[in-house]
Amino acid sequence: MNKFKKELIFLNTLKQILVVLTVAFILVLPQINIQKYVFPTVTSKLIYFLYGSIILFGVFILIIVFSKVKFISFSKIDMVLFILIFYITMNRYFIQSCYGFSIRYIELLGLSFFYLVLRHVSLKDYPWLLLSIIISGISQAVYGNLQLLGVYSSNHSGFKMTGSFFNPGPYAGFLVSVWVVALAMYLYRDQITAQVQTQIKIKAQFFSEFTKYIFEYIPLLGIVFISLVLPALQSRASWIAVLICSGILLEIKYHFLKKVFIKVTQIFQKTALILLFIGILSTTFFNLYRYKKDSSDGRAFIWKVTTEIIADSPLFGVGFDQFSAHYMNYQADYFSKNRNTIEILVADNTHYVFNEWLQFVAENGIIGFLILMIATFVLIKIKIKKNNKVIVFVGKTGFLAIGVFACFSYPMQILPIKLILIFFLAMLSNSAIEVFQFEIEDILNEQWVGKISILLLSFVAIFQIFFYTSNLQRGFVVWNNALNNYQYSDYKGAIKEFEFVYPIFKKNGDFLMNYGKTLSMAGKSREAITVLEKAKLYQNNTIIATALGDSYKATLQFDKAEESYQQAINMAPNKFYATYLLVKLYDVSGNVNKAVTTAKKLLNKDIKIPSTAINEIQEEMKRILKKYNKSTNHIN
Repeated sequence: MNKFKKELIFLNTLKQILVVLTVAFILVLPQINIQKYVFPTVTSKLIYFLYGSIILFGVFILIIVFSKVKFISFSKIDMVLFILIFYITMNRYFIQSCYGFSIRYIELLGLSFFYLVLRHVSLKDYPWLLLSIIISGISQAVYGNLQLLGVYSSNHSGFKMTGSFFNPGPYAGFLVSVWVVALAMYLYRDQITAQVQTQIKIKAQFFSEFTKYIFEYIPLLGIVFISLVLPALQSRASWIAVLICSGILLEIKYHFLKKVFIKVTQIFQKTALILLFIGILSTTFFNLYRYKKDSSDGRAFIWKVTTEIIADSPLFGVGFDQFSAHYMNYQADYFSKNRNTIEILVADNTHYVFNEWLQFVAENGIIGFLILMIATFVLIKIKIKKNNKVIVFVGKTGFLAIGVFACFSYPMQILPIKLILIFFLAMLSNSAIEVFQFEIEDILNEQWVGKISILLLSFVAIFQIFFYTSNLQRGFVVWNNALNNYQYSDYKGAIKEFEFVYPIFKKNGDFLMNYGKTLSMAGKSREAITVLEKAKLYQNNTIIATALGDSYKATLQFDKAEESYQQAINMAPNKFYATYLLVKLYDVSGNVNKAVTTAKKLLNKDIKIPSTAINEIQEEMKRILKKYNKSTNHIN
C-alpha cells in the first residue's frame, strides 16, 4: 500500500472517530447531573462539555494537519455568526465598565468551537447525528417518567419531574427541541432513508432494511415518549412551540389548509374561515394565559421592567450575562415609585427575562440585536443544495421551535438546548450553496515544520484548557462542600472552603453572595460587607440586600442597615422577611415610632401563601407592639 493510500485511510479513520465522538457528545451531555458540584444540573454539564471539547479539539487538529487542504471556505452564516460573537466579546470586555465570571460566556466559546467541528462533519453523517439527538430525548423522557414514578428523585422540591435539569422549564425546552427533529424525520422518513442508503456503499439487503427501520421507528419512539411527558410538565411555552411547529410541519407535508382554501371559492367563505382560525388561536392562547394567570402576569411585569433597562442603555445594553446584576435594582426602583400597584403580588427575585429576545437586547443593546436579526434573516434566506432540502427543513423548523420557546422562557441559559441549536446552525451552513473560499499556501502538505508548529501550539492550547477546566471542576466541588458546611452551621469550615476557591470565583455573583452570607452568619460582619458589596456588581437580590442589612446592623451602621433592608423590601414588597428585619432594626436602635408603624403594616399585610414562618413573624410583631403599648403611649 503506497503512502498516499495510507494517509487517506488514516484521515478517513480520524473523520469517523470525530463523528463517533460527536454522537457520544450529543447523547451523553444532556444526561449528566453529578451531585458533587454546586448547581449540579448546570455545572456538571459544563465541566464534561469542556473535557469532551478537549478530546474533540485533539482529533479535529489532527484532521486539519493531515488534510490536503488548499483553501479555507465559509458561508454567509459563518460570517454573521462570527460577527455576532465578536461583537458580544468586544461589548462584554471593552465597552462595558464591568463584567463578571460567566458560565454562559464559557459555554459560548465552547459552542463556537463545537460549531467548527460540526462544519467539518460531512452532510451524509448528519442523519445519524439527528438520530442521536432523538435518542438523547428519549432517554430524558424515560428518566422523567421514572422520576414521576418515584424511582429517581427530582432536582426540585416543588416538582416531581425535571429530568437531568433543575426544573421542568428547561427540561420541557430540551424535549421540544428534540420533538421537532423526531416529527420532521418521521414525516420525511422515506426521503431521509433513501438519501442515507444511496450515500453508503453497503448494498446488503439486511443493511437496507436496518436503515429503513431505525429511521422510521426511532423518530416514532421519540414522538410517543415525549408526548407522554410534555403535558405533565405544564410548560405553556413548550406547548405553544409544539403546536406552532407541528402545525407548520403537517401543513407543509399534507397541505390541509391549502386543500381547504382550494375548495372554498367564495370570498365570504374564505373570510369566515380565516376568522374562525383566528378565533381558535385566540381562544387557545387566552386559555393558556388563564391556566397560570399569576405566572403570565409575572412574566409580563418582568418584560415591562426590562424595557426600562433597555431605555437606559439602548445602544450596547448592560453587557453579556449581566442582566441579573441590574434587574432587581430596576424592580426596586419601580416599586418605590408604585407602592400600591397590584404587580407587587407577582414580584420575586428574578434571574431571567423569560424572553430571550428581550434579554438579548437588554444585555447587548440595539446594535447587538440588529446583528442578531441579520443573522436570523441570513438563516431564513440561505440558498441550499437541492439534495439537502429535507435536512435543511429539519434544521429550520428546529430553529423555529427554539425561537418560539425563547419568547416565553430561557433556553439560551441551558447548555443541551444550545448544543442542539448549534447543530441546526452548522447543518444549515453545511448545506449552503453560496460559499466563499480563500486559497492558502500548501505548507502543511510538504513541510513538516508547519505541521509540527501547529501540533505544538495545539498541545499548549489543550494543556491550558485542561488546566483551566480542572481548576474550575475543583472549584465547583469545593464551593458545594462550603454550602454543605453552611447548612450544618459549620461556618468556620465553610469560610475556609470559600477562601480556598475565592481566586476562581471572585467575580461570580452567586459565589460572593454565598460567601458574604456565611461571613455574616459567622459574625464577621465587616468582611461580609466587603464581599456583599462586591457581589452587587455581578448579582443583586433580596438575599444580598438582607445579608448586607444584617452586617451593617451588627456594626451599628443603622442608617445603612435601614437602607439595605428597605432596598430588599422594594425588590419584592410581597415578602415578609425583609420588613420583619427592618422592624427588628428599629426595635434595637430605639426608633419606636418607625418600629410600631412598620410592625402594624406587617400585621395588616396580605398573605399570598400562608406558612409557619409568616405566622411566627406576625406573633413577633404582636409582641413588639405589646411591649411598646405597655411602656409608652404611642399605641392607643
